[in-house]
Amino acid sequence: MWFKLKDNNNNYYFYNDNTKEKTKERPKDGFRLYHILIKHLNSRHPVERSEIEAYNRIVKIYEDLKKNINIGYFREYFKNKAREYSECKSKNKGGDLGFVCKNEMYKEFERAAFILKRGRIIGPVKTPSGYHIIYRR
Repeated sequence: MWFKLKDNNNNYYFYNDNTKEKTKERPKDGFRLYHILIKHLNSRHPVERSEIEAYNRIVKIYEDLKKNINIGYFREYFKNKAREYSECKSKNKGGDLGFVCKNEMYKEFERAAFILKRGRIIGPVKTPSGYHIIYRR
């Protein structure tokens, strides 16, 4: 498992706790995450929506995704939903967060993402940014 850490000079590096390898380059063997974010009045970058409205909205999106998870083109389906609904700048890339490793995300997000099996979704996940649906590719 790769971890993102800082050295004494506050420079980021990646450390693999299995192989003890260190590198400044982002590891190629991390895993890819996509997400959909719905914000609310109390989120880090607030919008004019109550927390309960945000929750209800993310649940509705999650239920639609869950219903369609077994279609052969689910990744594209998820990306289209992210472009349509997500309130994160990653929406322009279909919610693609790229390859991730530990210590890069909010702890709540990380806990959910790292238990997620490949090809599955989880949500709603509450973080200071709002409510998320996470998809692991």
